[in-house]
Amino acid sequence: MLDSTIERMSQGSVLASQSPPCEVRRQRTAVAVATFFYARLHNFAAVCQSLSGEELTTFINEARSILSNSVLKLGGEIAQRRPDSILAIFSNDATRKMPDHAQRGLHAAILSVFEAVQLAKRIAARAHMQEVPTLTLAVGVHLGEGEVSPQGSRSNGMVHAVGEAVEVARMLEVAATDLRWSVVASRRTLLAAAGRAESGRIGSVGPPDNSFIDIVEITGLVPRRGSHTSPAMYGVLREAIALNQQSYSAPQDMALWANQTGSQSLSYFLIEGYRILRKIGEGGMASIFLAQTRADGEPQVLKVMRLDGMIDADGLQRFIQEFALLAQVNHPNVARIFRQDFSASHAYIAMEYFPRGDLRARIAAGIDVLTVIAYLKQIAAGLGAIHAVGIVHRDLKPDNIMLRQDGTLALVDFGVAKQVFMHIMDTGHGDIIGTPSYLSPEQSCGQAVDARCDLYSLGVLTYEMLTGNKPYSAASTRALLELHLNAPVPRLTRSHIVLQPVLERLMAKDREQRYRSAQMLLDDLAQRGL
Repeated sequence: MLDSTIERMSQGSVLASQSPPCEVRRQRTAVAVATFFYARLHNFAAVCQSLSGEELTTFINEARSILSNSVLKLGGEIAQRRPDSILAIFSNDATRKMPDHAQRGLHAAILSVFEAVQLAKRIAARAHMQEVPTLTLAVGVHLGEGEVSPQGSRSNGMVHAVGEAVEVARMLEVAATDLRWSVVASRRTLLAAAGRAESGRIGSVGPPDNSFIDIVEITGLVPRRGSHTSPAMYGVLREAIALNQQSYSAPQDMALWANQTGSQSLSYFLIEGYRILRKIGEGGMASIFLAQTRADGEPQVLKVMRLDGMIDADGLQRFIQEFALLAQVNHPNVARIFRQDFSASHAYIAMEYFPRGDLRARIAAGIDVLTVIAYLKQIAAGLGAIHAVGIVHRDLKPDNIMLRQDGTLALVDFGVAKQVFMHIMDTGHGDIIGTPSYLSPEQSCGQAVDARCDLYSLGVLTYEMLTGNKPYSAASTRALLELHLNAPVPRLTRSHIVLQPVLERLMAKDREQRYRSAQMLLDDLAQRGL
């Protein structure tokens, strides 16, 4: 009954989209840069189900007016209208000297939120509506290129709009709901609005094609020069936007985006507080992005893991533990970590950016012995810091040692690290964790690990820094692990012989013969005058 009533109330818009081909005007579709506006009332169905027949008719008419009035008042054209949502286009015509469609689109979004809040207040004032979820409005606004054409003779002036910009506007409405912002606009739209709208928080959003859109929260309207509108009214609009987003229900499931577009192949990427600059890497569990927290902020690295059926519970646990481990350490030779958070579809860690890349590229270029010694000390110092809080890295290799702009080193990638006394992520007996070329003998056998397994890996790394080669090579992983277990420690050339005793202790097959700690290694280097 409810569905049929709503359908009758929106019959005009449905008929407009179903006009027969013979009635469509023979006018060529125009590709235009315009501002696309998509707004949706949330909790609409819950409100409808709680109203009587007469109340329902009044409510649906009011909702339709709220979605349409501001759009039409500001010169927008309606492309799709449903009882709870509207798609509109703001474009420029010959009478407008300057393109102001972004200004009008954002203005309409702000006024629509204001009117939705007034309607929500009227509904909530009714005694029998106290337990019903609050009606809210989410709006996405995007300036881009789309195909726009008349719908037909029965369309009541409506237009037909398709293209990427249309889908982006829809996606931004979903982002508004997930972020609990009233109005989400692309940064491009805000810039084109030339100061007409106030903005707040920032973020990045996009489908899984690595093309990201910077987004901003719209928080209010800025008066035009010479405006006669009372300054108090701008404050009222600002308060309405804030009240609307405070009334949002829990974030929706990310399947909503796929359902709205009719495509199950699309997924959704949303990170609040960061502008994504570019993708810089891809790992087994996570994608790596370069990002900024604001326009002039220092670059940071976002390590982002998609939350879906492809990631198992252990993978998510390892991702979460990386932050838990690193958050305990504050040392110049350990990567700084700034934040861990979850969006509707992703988990992410924000950490320090290293513009000079990792140690592997430095090794390939060749490193003199004095620099190797300096690097050895820095890596040992970083290991000492993590070992002091009970963390064993377990995957020390050139790829996980990064260079800052000033040439200093820092340990990164603690995805398989283990906190010995907390057992955040335990592994079964016999499991081998790490990279085979750098594994300690005890790791090769799947035995329990401690700080000394990292020192063995540091020995392998030291040999590689000095010679450009790994100490052992074999045709298979099994054969390589056998060499770690039984092959003698390789000999250094005459020019590097000063470090042979250090290497012997670092790479001792029996861990009891190794340095007991990173600090003991540093003390030994100091005693040797290195």
